[in-house]
Amino acid sequence: MADYDNSRYTYTQVLAGTGYYMKDDMLRYSGGVSTMQGKLNTAGHNCGTPDGKFGNGTDTAVKSFQRSQSLTVDGKAGKATLTALDKAASGGSSDASAAAKNLKKKFGSIISSFASKYSIGEDVLGGFILTESSGSGFTSGKLLIRFENHIFLKNVPNASKTFKVEDKVHYYYKNGTWNKTHTGNQSSEYDAFNLAIGLNEYYAYYSISMGLPQIMGFNYEVTGFSSPKAMFQDFSISEDNQMKGFCTFIAKYSNGSLLKACQSRDFNRMGAIYNGDGATYGPKLKTNAADYAKA
Repeated sequence: MADYDNSRYTYTQVLAGTGYYMKDDMLRYSGGVSTMQGKLNTAGHNCGTPDGKFGNGTDTAVKSFQRSQSLTVDGKAGKATLTALDKAASGGSSDASAAAKNLKKKFGSIISSFASKYSIGEDVLGGFILTESSGSGFTSGKLLIRFENHIFLKNVPNASKTFKVEDKVHYYYKNGTWNKTHTGNQSSEYDAFNLAIGLNEYYAYYSISMGLPQIMGFNYEVTGFSSPKAMFQDFSISEDNQMKGFCTFIAKYSNGSLLKACQSRDFNRMGAIYNGDGATYGPKLKTNAADYAKA
């Protein structure tokens, strides 16, 4: 009987040369194995839906991949196997983006811990952050935000003299002119946000997305806060706080449906739940997850 606990090593550790993954007849979960399974599928060595358990199907897929790469065919996925797998799963490129490398350096341990606790691939969580914020939760010392006019207008109808949306373009009125938000400039987001605070503070915080994961203020309760403002204040302290809030959100949002989509690596479903546009957001998320895995 193969009694080998794969959960002792993260994917990053094995890729760096610490330990390896192999068949475990007790089928204990490992976030790193889940990441590896997703890559095996992408590389054309199907092992079924990634579940983090190294059983017969994964053993067969690993050996098949090792054989295709002229590696030692022993079913032990160590540094050499994962290095080749990263390259094969990414279409031949083994270079990760600077944002992915920086994200893993700063938050790899938090991501790994949460991934293991909730049976999610580490790359999935990293992919979310890269898709939303490129790995940074602050700009010029201020919390990264995005003010959503349509959310504010829905809840504060008398704000139409200050905010409007035309052909999906968001505008705010200041100094006698209409100005665009969502231009990539945080000053415009904060201009709109501060104007909203003057009209209705609660819904101003309610109508912004915040930090690394860009979670909307109206999700404050599921993220673990008493109000949108409390969430803003906590996220403004550190990126670590933003990551903790994000992990809480993933675990609890939509009665656990987002967590289940993450566990099954259904990227389009994740995109539909998290962003409302699975067909567009899902492929971006999948690409960024692959980028994080390479880092």
